Amino acid sequence: MQLCLGTAKGIVVIDPERGATPRMISADPPSVWCMAQDCAAPRVIYAGSIHNRQVGSARGKGALAVSEDGGRSWRDISPTGAHDEEVWALATAPDRPGEIFVGTSNARIFHSDDGGRSFSECTTFLKQPGRDRWTFPQPPHIPHVRSLSFDPQDSNTLYVGVEEGGAFRSRDRGETFEPLHSSIYADVHELMRDPHDSRRIYATTGDGLYVSNSGGASWMHVKGMERSYTVPLLASRQRRGLIYTAAAAGPPPTWTMDYFGADALVYRSTDAGESFAPIAQFDGRAHPMRGMVMRLVAHPGDEQIIFGALSDGSVLKIDEREEVISVVAEKLPPIYDLAILP
Repeated sequence: MQLCLGTAKGIVVIDPERGATPRMISADPPSVWCMAQDCAAPRVIYAGSIHNRQVGSARGKGALAVSEDGGRSWRDISPTGAHDEEVWALATAPDRPGEIFVGTSNARIFHSDDGGRSFSECTTFLKQPGRDRWTFPQPPHIPHVRSLSFDPQDSNTLYVGVEEGGAFRSRDRGETFEPLHSSIYADVHELMRDPHDSRRIYATTGDGLYVSNSGGASWMHVKGMERSYTVPLLASRQRRGLIYTAAAAGPPPTWTMDYFGADALVYRSTDAGESFAPIAQFDGRAHPMRGMVMRLVAHPGDEQIIFGALSDGSVLKIDEREEVISVVAEKLPPIYDLAILP
């Protein structure tokens, strides 16, 4: 098993069981923000790029690339109508090989069912009410699709999070979309449905974690976490109620300015998001981290092992059996996503 890391300086492949020395480094694509693997061929990886100075990420010639050999070689497959766009989110279908949805800047969504050889735009998403008020805090204030995720029990249903525009759902695989209730904070980073409860949806935002018990008809702001800027989200498919997230003390501009960096903690809930507690390291204490956890991914063969990608170039491993965090790699370029290779 190897980890294919999408970093601000390209692709890095490591074997977490044999030390953190990279086994492969590739500068093509030159910078990676998000990744997704094909459901039938895990060595087929899609990678999207953005340009964001706050987090040290920069686009190359193309916005979207694909590798068919586990990250060793890549080719540009940027949608024809989106060469000027940035790719902020990717989702591959769990039941159809070669199907991928792409979320970009200007809050657009593109769809391919042939592995990226051709794309069509989900034009109905451009007609959402209130779209003209969507924005982003930093110049040029362009909103983007930050999150795409398939419903774990219904692959025709797709959830969409917009930074900053709110939460949306498609029940027909991107043909039409509906807004979820506006009581959620509009700065949505991750949005996903609980694998065990069709009515329960989770969202990480710039103002903490939100939970809906009504299929998105209303939202509750989860209290009790000491930090408010939440990004990653992982719900266990094996154990009901087990949820992971991570939260920083402030938004990305503060991560390099503040003495403590992101000052982030990884949180764990065993009651489906009703309450959270920070996860300790081997000394039994929960230590704030300078880097922010950008993505949490469960091992496909053992969901009790979880890996995390950090903005300071570290890779974390969470062992659910011991309920502790360990560092398996560090001093790499900022890491924003990862894929687990067989």
